[in-house]
Amino acid sequence: MIFVVHRIDAPGKSAERTRLRAAHIDYLKAFEDRILAAGPYCDPETGEDRGSMFLIECDTLAQARAFAQDDPFTGAGIFSDLQVWEWTRRMGSLAFSPKG
Repeated sequence: MIFVVHRIDAPGKSAERTRLRAAHIDYLKAFEDRILAAGPYCDPETGEDRGSMFLIECDTLAQARAFAQDDPFTGAGIFSDLQVWEWTRRMGSLAFSPKG
């Protein structure tokens, strides 16, 4: 199954996000084979990260929630909103070239 992990940063967490970025990336490496797409939401004026979205393959909703909860960013309280939903593709393709 595919799940969406949607996270919005709490105000004033940019420095904490920067401090924990290496630990966050290390954590994600363990899930590289299951992450279909991932990236930050960016503030259109400043370009700063303001949250993020993941499409991840997991067997259960509980596994997807654990993925989201165990991220160092989550443990540090960076997010004001964190939601996990099962997702079904109805249109489009996931076969696209990553940017950046």
